[in-house]
Amino acid sequence: MTAEPPTILSLISQKGGVGKSTLARLMAVEMARAGWRVLIADLDAAQGTSTQWHHRRTAAEIEPDVSVMRFRSVERALQEAARYDLTILDGPAHAERGGVAMALNSALVILPTGYSLDDLEPQARVAYELADAGVPPERIRLALGRTRGSTKEGLGVRGYIKRAGLKAFEHELRELPAIRQAHTLGRAASETPFAKINDEARAVAAEIAAAMMREGIDG
Repeated sequence: MTAEPPTILSLISQKGGVGKSTLARLMAVEMARAGWRVLIADLDAAQGTSTQWHHRRTAAEIEPDVSVMRFRSVERALQEAARYDLTILDGPAHAERGGVAMALNSALVILPTGYSLDDLEPQARVAYELADAGVPPERIRLALGRTRGSTKEGLGVRGYIKRAGLKAFEHELRELPAIRQAHTLGRAASETPFAKINDEARAVAAEIAAAMMREGIDG
């Protein structure tokens, strides 16, 4: 299965530690597994976490193969995107300058966040700023990740998101040692030794993929 023209998926955050690269790796692996030619454009020049993860994956000869390249500018990454079915723009934290350019070129914009108000409030502001810059609000989604809270806490978080006039994916990625270990080995959240965790991660990827294709077609 391939997408034509190339599809762009952006992950944008105002801070680190919210699971942005976790989602980038998950989507890359699952879309590659479905037959797409996938590129993660690592735009975090300081950290390069996706690039380092790719080195570990390549050394371990893990399939499916995904491409990861580091870029210093969004413009250069977008030029490279023409060679792939899907390009995942893994932006740096505090992505004020490049975030709008990323979002305007994307079928879907994901704003990863945890349950903490310290995570939610900055990402809500990003959503408003992107909408003000001309990004269609229906293309902007919050993704809850690295969650460890109770069901009650989760309901409170979703209530906050609804009151803010924003949308969030139904499925969440939990904060689990097995996922951290998978990353250490060059694997994605859907490639742990545990079927339940893998199924949860694939449900996240499937929901994002459905939204990405729907918004890309509608747009």
